[in-house]
Amino acid sequence: MTDDAVDRDAERLAWAASRLRRVEREVLALGSGEGLRNDEIAARLGMTPKAVERVLARAVRRLDRLIERPPKPWWKLW
Repeated sequence: MTDDAVDRDAERLAWAASRLRRVEREVLALGSGEGLRNDEIAARLGMTPKAVERVLARAVRRLDRLIERPPKPWWKLW
């Protein structure tokens, strides 16, 4: 993979992550970034572990859909 392709992938991931809800970004950051388990994330955010699982699953689904579907140019929004 070339540096340009890596940069584009990182850009798309950052764009998609910015479209997530705040709690989805927090759960993803705590889980993947800090390596916390669901029960640790739940304790830190004041949620149940089951709620963390649901938020995490929803965040991954939304990221997947957003990454597969690149943003439309502004002139195609009408």
